[in-house]
Amino acid sequence: MRSGTSLFNGPVFKKTVLRYWPVWGAYSVIWLVALPLQGLMMLQLDAQNRGTAYFSGYVENFAQYTVPDLRMLSLVLAVVFGVLCAMAVCSHLYNPRSANFFGGLPVRREGLFVTHYLAGLAFLIVPNAVIFLLVLLIEAVGGAVFLPGLGFWLAVTCGECFFFYTMAVFCGMFTGHILALPAFYGIFNILASGVYTLVEVVVRRFYYGFTGFSGWMDEAVKWLTPIGNLGSWSIEFWVTENGYVIHGLDMVAVYAAAALALAGGAFLLYRARRLETAGDVVSVRPMRPVFQYGVAFCAGLVFGIGTAAILGGGELTLMASILVWAVIGCFAARMMLEKSFRVLRYWKGAAASAGVFVLLFLVVGFDLTGFETRVPAAGEVESVEINGFRLVHLYDGGDYFNAYENSEEIVNYTILLHQAAVDQRDDRPNEWNLANTTLSVTYHLKNGGELSRYYDNIWVDPSQADQEGTAAWAIQRIYDDRDLYWAGYGFERAERLLGGENGRVLEAVYEAYEDDGETQTRYYGGTEARALYEAVKEDFQAGRIGVRRVEDWNRNAFERRNLTVSFAGGENDTCSIEIRVQDTASSTLAALERLEREGAGQDYGTWTYAEGDLPPGMEHVDGPEVLEDGTVVAYPTVSAEPTAEPVS
Repeated sequence: MRSGTSLFNGPVFKKTVLRYWPVWGAYSVIWLVALPLQGLMMLQLDAQNRGTAYFSGYVENFAQYTVPDLRMLSLVLAVVFGVLCAMAVCSHLYNPRSANFFGGLPVRREGLFVTHYLAGLAFLIVPNAVIFLLVLLIEAVGGAVFLPGLGFWLAVTCGECFFFYTMAVFCGMFTGHILALPAFYGIFNILASGVYTLVEVVVRRFYYGFTGFSGWMDEAVKWLTPIGNLGSWSIEFWVTENGYVIHGLDMVAVYAAAALALAGGAFLLYRARRLETAGDVVSVRPMRPVFQYGVAFCAGLVFGIGTAAILGGGELTLMASILVWAVIGCFAARMMLEKSFRVLRYWKGAAASAGVFVLLFLVVGFDLTGFETRVPAAGEVESVEINGFRLVHLYDGGDYFNAYENSEEIVNYTILLHQAAVDQRDDRPNEWNLANTTLSVTYHLKNGGELSRYYDNIWVDPSQADQEGTAAWAIQRIYDDRDLYWAGYGFERAERLLGGENGRVLEAVYEAYEDDGETQTRYYGGTEARALYEAVKEDFQAGRIGVRRVEDWNRNAFERRNLTVSFAGGENDTCSIEIRVQDTASSTLAALERLEREGAGQDYGTWTYAEGDLPPGMEHVDGPEVLEDGTVVAYPTVSAEPTAEPVS
């Protein structure tokens, strides 16, 4: 018969649509309330306020901002109704009577699959199209048609619905139980991210110095976690003075292309599916071992990590917890597959799961890969990326910073510190007269590879700061590198901003911290702030400020003085330098003393605005400061006591 070879069956399609109307009906109602109803309210507001002082183009704002901003609602509805639609159109596969009924129809399996698949997709796409037309009509009536925003909403909503619905259908082909479908669907949406995080936690516990997996793995996991990826702010639409900007439609297109592949896979699985698997948790026989050992692996990691966290202890506790839960998970998965509690005869699978974990523990426990003891030779390193050491705290901007260096000296000092950390792997000294620091390092190797390590507790003997080859000596050499800290504090960027056409010093804030916890704060602007910066720069270049000594590692900083200087080079190009004013900073201290004698500065913050851009009610106190060469170094200082309430 003709219906036996067709890829689409009209009566089955109609029956499916009518039978499951609550699904697409609920989806439609939500969008009707979210868009057309809200648009009608905007029309009413426009009609009521047109010609009055309160009229502000409600429909226009609705079209340009509200419609495209509903992308997060689109994602939530696509995720939820995608699986609901899949459960509806695949429900005949999960009951033996329904499965046999549809299997006995004079319609080929290909036709049944395509018909049911298109019916479920229509539950989502048709309402989207109707909402699109209704909103377009409302915008036309309001005289504010904005097709880019409405088209963006339609593209994102339909693309996400297509992907998540198809993904749910694909998951449905692996199971014969209707409740297993949403479980598989939810797990697959976060499986990559969850396993990645769990494995990273375990490896970090076992591998001394482990920082995390490589960047390409992060990127792969991000794409394999569609809820998180599509839920990020990578998909955006906003209106600008010159038009509009769209980001992220290419991401939606990638997932739509993936949905096509998933639909093809689901089609092939449906053709090979056996009707008698209705009611089974896993209906595809080759996937039963994958399910069993996957559950064992995930149960071992999830519950093993949780149990170890509750019990406390070290690696042995974690290993024992993972092994026990892996065995339990293996038996639990077998119970679901066999639909029986009598599964002890399948002990070989549980033993295999435990054996795999034991093998992994031996590999990492005895460092058979050489990960923990790997220290590159200086000749292998092209450059090194290090973070500021936590040994000597000045409590300023130089305590933590990132440095990217290719100098031979810095590379050698870093390798020496790295080797000291490795040497302490099994024998960790812990004496009262020792200091400890962290080391976060990434080597960029000459062969194009990278090597990253992080150590949070390297013990250092401060008395060895003058003994060449020691860890304390290496740290002191790094501290003494003024070029390194010139960039680390931010002087390099500040000078770059000041060298630009609009470069200027915005403000300097001086804070004196007392032992009793009190803080004295003074604000300087204009030429005063510029003078303080020049004094700080002079002290730094002379080695009188920003100085760190290893032997000062245990000195507290309750009583200290900090100076923060802010810079700007353009509208959104700013930076700041925070540095501790040490007793040796003679130029900075002299500048502060001179300004105090002159009564300069104030005890409150200043506002700095460009000419002609003052908030209502604000007044100028003085004019812009200009250097001899004509460069504007500060905008006008605004009165701290406005004549009216300032606009923030």
